[in-house]
Amino acid sequence: MTTIGFGIVGLGRIGWLHAEHIAGAVPGARLVAAAVDEAQRRELEASGRAPCPLVADVADLVARPDVEAVIVASPSSLHHDHIIEVARAGKPVFAEKPIADSVEAARAVVAAVERSGVPFQIGFQRRYDPGYVRARELIAAGAIGEVEMFRGITCDRIPPVDFLRTSGGLFWDLAIHDFDATRFLTGDEIEAVHATGAIKVEPRLAEFDDIDHGIVTLRFQSGALGVVQACWRAPAGYDIRAEVHGSRGKVVAEVDEKFPARLYDERGLVAARHDQFTERFREAYRDELQGFVAALRRGSAPTPNLTDALRAVEIADAATRSRRQGGWVTVGQ
Repeated sequence: MTTIGFGIVGLGRIGWLHAEHIAGAVPGARLVAAAVDEAQRRELEASGRAPCPLVADVADLVARPDVEAVIVASPSSLHHDHIIEVARAGKPVFAEKPIADSVEAARAVVAAVERSGVPFQIGFQRRYDPGYVRARELIAAGAIGEVEMFRGITCDRIPPVDFLRTSGGLFWDLAIHDFDATRFLTGDEIEAVHATGAIKVEPRLAEFDDIDHGIVTLRFQSGALGVVQACWRAPAGYDIRAEVHGSRGKVVAEVDEKFPARLYDERGLVAARHDQFTERFREAYRDELQGFVAALRRGSAPTPNLTDALRAVEIADAATRSRRQGGWVTVGQ
């Protein structure tokens, strides 16, 4: 079977995980090269830990004929430029969220990718998690009747402040996964949002008007309501769930235990929890890449797509503006 040669832009935490998967866990794919900055290149080559040949920039990466598709896992503020550069080179793109750091730039990315005609997939890995997939199947089959209410929560350990300065903010960097999950699970669109936030963990966030705790109320086009809670504090480990209520019941997507076993003793229920999102969703990160490879081999459209990528950015932007300005904000306006 002919394999697809992949290049990766960025070998940070998520880029490294993608490299590991492409190198040995995704049938039909092979790892060819990675574009990293000079400091990381020297460190990796000196330590002998480079997972593949390293190049200086995206231009060098896409110029290689053996690089047939590219994963963009660079810092969020660079996604816009890197996605467009890869698309213009005619290479299929798998990109981490968000596709850009503003709605205007995101729309420019969509236009550029559409003009290029290359396949594109955005990295919303929850769509490939078995729990979320099963929840979506049940909701789509009418198991809970008409969807009336959604609740999503994500709590994670706070990254370094220098990272947060350019990440776009809590709603762009963390809650954006919940915003996509609402659309995936309910099959409905978020019409308007009302957001509030607070700083409970890191006072320096005030320097660039960010928050570490946020709550977003959602109003769907169908009339359903929802809420997304996000925070940069997770003392008991990575914490995530989605709950959808309907006219006949509810469905919950939630996996707290790190291992599929529970200990009951004098302390009550004792269970190890996931510490990092890369741990909780490791298989989903692999499966989303497998889905991308399968779509390329079939010649079908990958999913989630450009529309999903743009819509999530528009919701995150509306939530950010609502939190700063107050009141309801219509998504996409």
